[in-house]
Amino acid sequence: MILQMAGKFELIGEAADGDELYGKALELKPDLIISDLKMPGQNVIRSGKLLKEQLPTIKILILTAFDDSEDIFQALDGGIDGYIMKDTMPEQILHTIDMILMGYSCFQPKLERKKSTQTTQLQLTEREREIFELIVDNLSNHEIAEKLYISEATVKTHVSSILRKMGQPNRSQAVLYALKQGLVKMK
Repeated sequence: MILQMAGKFELIGEAADGDELYGKALELKPDLIISDLKMPGQNVIRSGKLLKEQLPTIKILILTAFDDSEDIFQALDGGIDGYIMKDTMPEQILHTIDMILMGYSCFQPKLERKKSTQTTQLQLTEREREIFELIVDNLSNHEIAEKLYISEATVKTHVSSILRKMGQPNRSQAVLYALKQGLVKMK
């Protein structure tokens, strides 16, 4: 409903359960799947992982009423692109979809940084820690640049350095790593 009102998305299919979702996605090859986490049938995280193997460009957003950190860990680990709550404002849902379609991962509930200085154990500079906190808040490079009054190229350089120091291939994996290491926690 929100998507149709926005006028820039086309609904090409619907599924009643996880098994139907998997089959229809393979048949229709959508750009984006939006699914409930607790849909009957095959688990959407498992379906998503299998779909991404066959359709690597597909984006998957979980829209749910559950903010269990274990579900979020599984979604991150399973390659899900976004995880947001059903009570999220429509404008934020649309923004999240736009970000996902641009290649960013967006997870809600927000991740909260622990009050400790554990990120210093990674030997991140003060600026890198500041940028990583904004990555955890799901800000894009452009948004980080605007917020910190620096160029987007500078942000990209810092993000590359953060990923290298964390030994992670992308932002999502860096956040997952930080969660597992206790550097951030769920709000």
